[in-house]
Amino acid sequence: MPEQPCTLLRGVQVPMRDGVRLATDIFLPGPGSHPVVLVRTAYNKTSAAALAFTGKGMAYVSQDVRGRYQSEGDWYPFIHEAADGFDTLEWIGRQPWCNGKIGMFGDSYLAATQFLAAPEGSEYLCALNPRFMAGDVWKRAYYCDGVFSLALTHSWLCFEVASRTSDAALWPLFDPGTLLRKLPLLSLDEACGCAPVPFYRDYVRHAHYDEFWRTLSIRDKYDRFAMPVLLTAGWYDYYPLEAVTNYLGLRKHAPTPALRDSHRLLIGPWTHGVNPSSTLGQLDFGPRSLTENDATQRWLERLLTGEGPAAFQAAPIRLFVMGANEWRDEHEWPLARTRYERYHLHSGSGHGGGTLSLAPPAADPPDHFAYDPNDPVPTLGGNHSLGPYNPGLYEIARPGPFDQRPVEQRDDVLVYTSDALECDLEVTGSVQLVLHAATSAPDTDFVARLGDVYPDGRSMNLTEGVIRARFRESVWEEPKLLEPNRIYRYTLDLQVTSNVFRRGHRIRLDLTSSNFPLWDRNPNTGHEFGMDAEMVIAAQTIYHDREHPSALVLPVVDARA
Repeated sequence: MPEQPCTLLRGVQVPMRDGVRLATDIFLPGPGSHPVVLVRTAYNKTSAAALAFTGKGMAYVSQDVRGRYQSEGDWYPFIHEAADGFDTLEWIGRQPWCNGKIGMFGDSYLAATQFLAAPEGSEYLCALNPRFMAGDVWKRAYYCDGVFSLALTHSWLCFEVASRTSDAALWPLFDPGTLLRKLPLLSLDEACGCAPVPFYRDYVRHAHYDEFWRTLSIRDKYDRFAMPVLLTAGWYDYYPLEAVTNYLGLRKHAPTPALRDSHRLLIGPWTHGVNPSSTLGQLDFGPRSLTENDATQRWLERLLTGEGPAAFQAAPIRLFVMGANEWRDEHEWPLARTRYERYHLHSGSGHGGGTLSLAPPAADPPDHFAYDPNDPVPTLGGNHSLGPYNPGLYEIARPGPFDQRPVEQRDDVLVYTSDALECDLEVTGSVQLVLHAATSAPDTDFVARLGDVYPDGRSMNLTEGVIRARFRESVWEEPKLLEPNRIYRYTLDLQVTSNVFRRGHRIRLDLTSSNFPLWDRNPNTGHEFGMDAEMVIAAQTIYHDREHPSALVLPVVDARA
């Protein structure tokens, strides 16, 4: 008989302050006390991931959060994770098999359990590795700059977590493209066979920033993180900009210089999880893309054994530069050698004939398209968090880089392309579109996508953004409807990216008003969100003349001397 690799204590009931008990599996590498790795999950604690840690002398603890799988209590996303996380950390810290040092890691909701527990102040929590998750789920998760993240929010709340265990296996019984078109959005839970799902309806009803979302955010709690944090993100996930925001916030508000300098940021060529393959979507990023796949194990081993963050990674930031397909260390964000170049939009022949150029506009005529919510632009690749855990939906809305030419042929997609580059051009940092536009509607959306056009014609998406016009002034304030046909200035955040546009490639901007089912379709009515049963067509006008210089703002980075 082979020797058992660790001692397993299954289904231990850990008491919370209100008497609710949470089911917990404990994996011990041997007798004595050990540093502990804790994972708190909404997706079933049963996992073989423990062996990667017990083999390094660390105990591994996996727990079902309140109301999920074998744990007691009532489930409601996020609201119990601060208190329950703290109580679990305190319980573990008092056990004889714990040496007083605990680290946490995990993706998505498992990252949120870390974000929410850390500010509670457990003395035992020594290291975090939240991966692929936002620190503020209003700005970028269930809403994205004011736009409802339809595919993510509906699939997660109405299939994955609507009951005690996941119902995601039921997705293939539905045609996602048909189901997600049903209106009104408020009752879309019932359209997939559920009884009304309270938290889904709460998310729809809270369609602007308020106390509901504020309580789930860590943005005013950065100063309460007393441990080193490794923030992990993927360029093709929903959250790389959030990872950067959290990294900068933790550094700015750290109570000591030593803690400030202990935080690390890692962004790779990934979607909603570390990719075991070098291929993502329709691109192969090469064998070097895999070299950071063990970062979590290395981080926790270094931090929990007392070596410190510098032993894991000397530089505070490590980025995978796409196009060059290599990892690179950096010391600040934005990079000190960044220069922002404005690629102005210019009219061309037909909806796909626009150009991008450093030359400012003069008397260019505006461009026009009609946005019909009943015929939305389909999601084709992109930067989001759908995955194989969304069967049926994933097949029609896969994240990652894909050739965009099929959607660029549509009459409701404006395409602006630069001349072929005479030398390599690196873009690393935050991308923005300054847009001057008018619409016939009291509210509408604008969607923008940055792409890399290869010499063979492939148009590969890099990063994208959206804005709901009623949030044009700020997503943190009360929405304001438009005056139809008036020209407004919008700033669209196209997240962050790092890509070398190779010599002979072209820079491309796609501009439209929908990306379905990733984001909900704006009905163009200006009505209360989620209540519309009908939609209307909006006439969109894009201006790029001397008085209205619409431009793509790129963070261009020169090579180090």
